[in-house]
Amino acid sequence: MKSLIIPVCIGVMVLAVLLAGCTMPELPGQPPVTTEGTPPVTPVPLERTPLTGTGWTLISGLSGAGTWNVLPGGTVITATFGEDGQVSGSAGCNNYFAAYQSRLSSLTVGKAASTRMNCENPAGIMNQETLYLSNLEGAATYAIEGDLLMIYDTTGKTLLTYRKGLPEVTPLPFVGTTWSLGLYKGADGTMTAVLPTTTVTALFENGNLTGSAGCNSYFGGYTLVGVNGITLGPIGSTLMFCGEPGVMEQETAYLALLQSAVSWEVSGAQLILSDAGGMPILEYSGM
Repeated sequence: MKSLIIPVCIGVMVLAVLLAGCTMPELPGQPPVTTEGTPPVTPVPLERTPLTGTGWTLISGLSGAGTWNVLPGGTVITATFGEDGQVSGSAGCNNYFAAYQSRLSSLTVGKAASTRMNCENPAGIMNQETLYLSNLEGAATYAIEGDLLMIYDTTGKTLLTYRKGLPEVTPLPFVGTTWSLGLYKGADGTMTAVLPTTTVTALFENGNLTGSAGCNSYFGGYTLVGVNGITLGPIGSTLMFCGEPGVMEQETAYLALLQSAVSWEVSGAQLILSDAGGMPILEYSGM
């Protein structure tokens, strides 16, 4: 008889434990808390950091055990941290862009893509550009004191120092300037950097468009419409074949995008051609 009573008691105890699992234990002086009907937790969005949407002009950078100041003679290095998660600007000669993430005082910057111009003046400008982009990619933390932005590496060394604001730059003329392509709209809809071994250019002059598509030379006509509208094409080109991977695919994409451009905008030394939807498809720098 005892052997029958023990399993029954155990079963009753298990059932009581299962039923008790439906509610949380009551706290003294507090109403019972249940898990039923509890609304899901909504993540709190991160606040904008002081970097977001702000433009900065470089003062100095770190090199070895010392620092270097931006070269005189017209070189300007800038950084604008956009709301789209990209930092972009001028590296002194070429325009660049890179992905970035920041929260509180932390900052990480991805590998930068840039246009492919080679500037000779002032002496040392290309070495300065290389140092700048390398320092930017080494960012770990940052601090803003008044109108100054300091970017540090993982050891706390000051990699870059900027002042707030961007310089006013006189725009290059759209007509008569040789423009070097840096970015073009890729098949996935994002802006893609031109292959580093190719140079793609455009020269608009007297209704004629000429340039290099990366492998072949191309030519065509253009008509300016209104304030900043443009009609391009048809476009012809030489018929060489370049065997380096990606060159011919890039050239085909470039010439197709060029003929779909309907508007242009020059800002400083940058030219952007946009499609009928107002989306940038080609981004150049003046040479």
